[in-house]
Amino acid sequence: MNRQGKTFLVVLSLLVSALALQGVGLQPEFETTSYYLLSMGALQPDLDNLADLARGMDLSVIVYEQEGASVTPGTTAPHDLLLLQAADDVLIIDSERFHLRRAMEQLLFTVRPTEEGYELVINPLVDVAIGDALAVVLEELQGMGLLGSDVSLEYQAFSKGDLKGPAPPDGVPIDSTFYGLVIAENWFVHATVKGLRQTGLRVEAVAEKLPGQSLTTPFAEFIVEESDGLAKLLLPIDLLLPLARSSAVGYVRPPYQPSVP
Repeated sequence: MNRQGKTFLVVLSLLVSALALQGVGLQPEFETTSYYLLSMGALQPDLDNLADLARGMDLSVIVYEQEGASVTPGTTAPHDLLLLQAADDVLIIDSERFHLRRAMEQLLFTVRPTEEGYELVINPLVDVAIGDALAVVLEELQGMGLLGSDVSLEYQAFSKGDLKGPAPPDGVPIDSTFYGLVIAENWFVHATVKGLRQTGLRVEAVAEKLPGQSLTTPFAEFIVEESDGLAKLLLPIDLLLPLARSSAVGYVRPPYQPSVP
């Protein structure tokens, strides 16, 4: 079976499952009071082709390279980089990672990297049936070649009105601001509100190392400064939780900011 046929079967299977959930009365709608995270598994698109496709759809495209960011704004998009990367209808590419945010009639959705591959974030603008929402999103992703074979209907729901947010998982020594970033509906808005220093899909972080320990792959390549007890990193957001779980680390936090006199 070719890739297009496999993709169609994935879409069909997911929609049948979603309709079955509605049929038995289990969470028939994605509600406007929450946003939802769903696992997509591994995605390995050709990022150059994806960028060209996004430009052809009049999406803004931001590509982070060693020398800085290359920006192609959409027709109606803001030209300020900080505003643009938090906006809708934007594709961000940072090394081998990508982040796509799209605005549809009834919802916003985001595809972004996670420690297990990629995840889908659905933010309903109105209460919308699960099957209807997934039909719109999956059709859009299929058209962009971004539908993997491991999309799951199991989701996490987070309240939009919960300003404090949930605590980090038990046993994961990470600052709550960073955990809030990992699960935030919009990474860029959260980073700005919380004063986190973000570059593309990476964030400045400090790992408090355990005595005699050092960071290894995949974290070592992101170290920008290091001492016996601390390592400062510009780390992909999807690696924050794995770093905190590392046997070499006692705690992961943002860098301390100097106070204003």
